[in-house]
Amino acid sequence: MFKLTVLMENAAARPDLVAEHGWSVLVEAPGTRGLLDTGATGAVVRNAQVLGVDLAGLDWIVLSHGHYDHTGGLPDVLAEAPGARVVAHPHAFVPNPA
Repeated sequence: MFKLTVLMENAAARPDLVAEHGWSVLVEAPGTRGLLDTGATGAVVRNAQVLGVDLAGLDWIVLSHGHYDHTGGLPDVLAEAPGARVVAHPHAFVPNPA
């Protein structure tokens, strides 16, 4: 069974969570935990903490594409989960104005 937890989105359902233009979802399945995208900023780490999500044990981080609102939080997430494997298309790290 999969469990999905939205860590970052354009709107927050609770006043103690940060909302920003961006996207990040924690994916949990038997034997693996990972993050799909990292939001626009390090606020994704704050939201994880508020929700009681420990990012330290992440196995992987997948970046769906290179826009800042999906990749901007990567440095902060990696500071919490330095052992996570990052998977992305090579063009995800090419400067993109969108």
